[in-house]
Amino acid sequence: MQSHPGAGTALATPPALAADPLVAAVLRTAVEVLRPRAEDTARSGVPASHLDALAACGAYGLVGYGPAADSGLTPRQVTREVHEVLAAVDPSTWFVWTQHVPLAKGLLKAAGPAGERLREAWLPALTGGRLRPTAGFAFLRHPRPPVTAERVSGGWRLTGRVPWVTGWGLADSLFVGAVTGADEVVFALVDCEPGNGLEAVAGAPLWAMDGTHTAAVELRDVHVPDARVLGREPRADWIRAYDEENADAQPAVFGQLRATADYLLRSTPYEELGLRVARKAAALRAEAYGLRDELPPGEGAEARLRLRAAALDLAVRAAATCVAAAGGRAIQYGHTAGRLSREAQFHLIQAQTTPLRTETAHRILADLDD
Repeated sequence: MQSHPGAGTALATPPALAADPLVAAVLRTAVEVLRPRAEDTARSGVPASHLDALAACGAYGLVGYGPAADSGLTPRQVTREVHEVLAAVDPSTWFVWTQHVPLAKGLLKAAGPAGERLREAWLPALTGGRLRPTAGFAFLRHPRPPVTAERVSGGWRLTGRVPWVTGWGLADSLFVGAVTGADEVVFALVDCEPGNGLEAVAGAPLWAMDGTHTAAVELRDVHVPDARVLGREPRADWIRAYDEENADAQPAVFGQLRATADYLLRSTPYEELGLRVARKAAALRAEAYGLRDELPPGEGAEARLRLRAAALDLAVRAAATCVAAAGGRAIQYGHTAGRLSREAQFHLIQAQTTPLRTETAHRILADLDD
C-alpha cells in the first residue's frame, strides 16, 4: 500500500485514528483508488466511479457515525480526519463528495414531525451514498441574492440562478437556498432530473478545481412542495450562523498542507523543509481544533479568524515552495506542484466571508511595513 498522506511527519494520522474502521477504509480508498488518478481527475473531471468508491468504503456515513467507545475518539475527530485525507489525495473528488454535507446538516437540524419524516425518508440513502446531492446557498449572503422563493399553494416557487453548483451531472438532487420577500431563507431539496426546471448555463472554465463539474444553474419556476422544505429562518440569523461556522480553520486546508509536505519530502534537497511545513501546520491545527472544541460557536471569533488566516497563508506559501522546487515543469498542466498551487489559491475563496477575507489579506501582506 502507498503511504498515507503526511506519513512520517507531524501531520501523520495518529495510530488511534488509523485503527478506526471508517478511517482505515477511507485511507485505503484514498491512496489506492483516488491518489493514482489525481492529476487526470483534476484535468478531466471527477468520475462517478470515484463517488462509488467513497460510498463503498462508507465515507458518506460520517453523519451519525460513532467510533468504538474504548477508542478514545470522538465523531468530530473522525470527520476531520476523513476530510483531511480526501482533500490531501484528490481535492477535486473531495469537493464533489463534500457537497452532500449541507443536506446532512439540514436534515439533522430540521425540526418537529416534518423533520423526523424527512430524516426517515432521506438520511439512510444519504449516508449510504445512494442519494448524492449537491448544494447551492452561499450566495444568500449577498445583498441581493439571485434566487427567490415565492409562496404558492402547497409549497414554494423558486426562481433565479445559482452561480456555483459543484458536481453538476453527477448529483441527483440540489439542496438549495432561496430568499423570500420577507427576507427569510427557505432551504429545499430539488431533483436534478430533466424537465424539473433546472438547467445548467455556460460559464467560463475555472483555472483551479476545474475538474469539479462546477456550473451555474438556473431555476426556472421550480415548484417545491412543502414536504421537500427542510427549513426556513430569517436571513440575518442564517448569515450570522454561516459566518460563525466559517471563521474556523477547515480540515481541507490541513489536508492541502499534508499534500505539500509530502511533495517536498519527495523533492531533494527539500525534505527538511517539508518536515518544517508539517510541524508548523500541525501546531496550527492543534490550536484551531482545540479552540473549536473548547469554545461554543460565536465565541473567540478573533482567534478563530486569525488561525484560519494563518493556515491559509501557510498553505499558499508552502504550495508556492513546491512550484519553486519543481522549476519550469510546474507550469505545465498535469504537474503536481502546479496543481497544488492552484488548489491552495482555491482555499482562499472556499467558504470565504468578509471578515475572513480581510484577515487573510492582512496576514498575507503583513510584512509590507517592515
